[in-house]
Amino acid sequence: MPLLIRVDELQPGMMLAEPFVYRSRIMLAAGTELAARDIEALQKKFPKATVKIGDPQLDNAVEFEDDSHERQVAQTAQGRIAECMSQVQVRFTQHTTLEGVSVSSIQESVAEVIRYLHDNPTSAALLNSFMNSDNYLSEHAGNVFFLSMMLGSAAQKYVCEERQRQSIARQLEQKVTTSLTPLGLGAMLMDVGMMPLADLFIQERPLTPDDWQALRAHPEAGANMLPDDFSPTAKMIVRTHHENFNGTGYPQGIPGEKLHVFTRIVRIADAFDAATAQRVYREARSSVRVLWDMTVGESRHFYDPVLIRCFARLIQPFPIGAKIRLIDGRYAVVVKYNREFPLAPHVVIAFDKGNRRLPNHALEGPMLLGEDESVRARSFRREDLSFIYEEPDEFVPRSRVGIWPTLFEAAFP
Repeated sequence: MPLLIRVDELQPGMMLAEPFVYRSRIMLAAGTELAARDIEALQKKFPKATVKIGDPQLDNAVEFEDDSHERQVAQTAQGRIAECMSQVQVRFTQHTTLEGVSVSSIQESVAEVIRYLHDNPTSAALLNSFMNSDNYLSEHAGNVFFLSMMLGSAAQKYVCEERQRQSIARQLEQKVTTSLTPLGLGAMLMDVGMMPLADLFIQERPLTPDDWQALRAHPEAGANMLPDDFSPTAKMIVRTHHENFNGTGYPQGIPGEKLHVFTRIVRIADAFDAATAQRVYREARSSVRVLWDMTVGESRHFYDPVLIRCFARLIQPFPIGAKIRLIDGRYAVVVKYNREFPLAPHVVIAFDKGNRRLPNHALEGPMLLGEDESVRARSFRREDLSFIYEEPDEFVPRSRVGIWPTLFEAAFP
């Protein structure tokens, strides 16, 4: 299993285990032995990037979990929805309305991916980073769709109970309560009302009051753009996907007990992906920070407590092969996910305080990250991780009626 290495740690002679891809182009092929000029170029153009480097000796000494199936499933589902959404976006750009967009083809695309996910079950939602900011809305739709479907499937019993509780019918049929098709449609098209605002995603500047008003209106605008015969549940998701569980969301501030369970699912998926989209928001946070903030930090009150606990078990913020600096200065490598508590994966201590590989006989582990104080995480990808072990601050309600300074603040929490 390759190690995830920051570009500032690369040394000549290291070999790429997987290609380095940027904007759908292979910049360096798998198997490339890195020369000094390659490393210099990577550090100059992609200073925050990580690359996958082979370490055959460590592979022979340690058993790594194979997550290739989970990554392939995520990539396929994300890609198919992103492609479909991209076609919708092109049609809108040409006609400034959704007139002429084939609703039946959208529904079939969603149904096809749902069938694919059903036939290829996974226990972890491993998003793929495309490092491509040219078509953020399409990629975001693919990510949110995938995360929503994973969460909807994982929390199926709760979803069915909530749909029954909120139904005006005395007893919904099981095929209705278990169907995730409306959830998929709503997740895919939740930001259709953002299409007229696409320019906001390609510029880095504070939002103006007019921008703020347009953003605040995009859920309602998006629902109104959909055809009359479109799924009413999907329309409802589009209209309410920025409502918070504690009633501080927008546009109406609807409290959680009145929010459809599908809206609550999409709210979580949307916030997580928006907050971790490094290629769009300058303030974007790491998966570690966002997962902590959404589950135990002050933002936890914005999300359905049952669903956010379930969601946390699907997300793995520390990839297999990731190097984590420990509190004592040594480095541990992630060898297996922890599906009960993802912030504490199974690790092996494999590098000394000088970041030099330990001989195989000196390796320590596997053990859980944070199992004792000496194995606590200090940093990952230059980020201080001390917050993981801190008690969360007392929650102070925050109003969402003010003007957000940036797109990031508009999307997260």
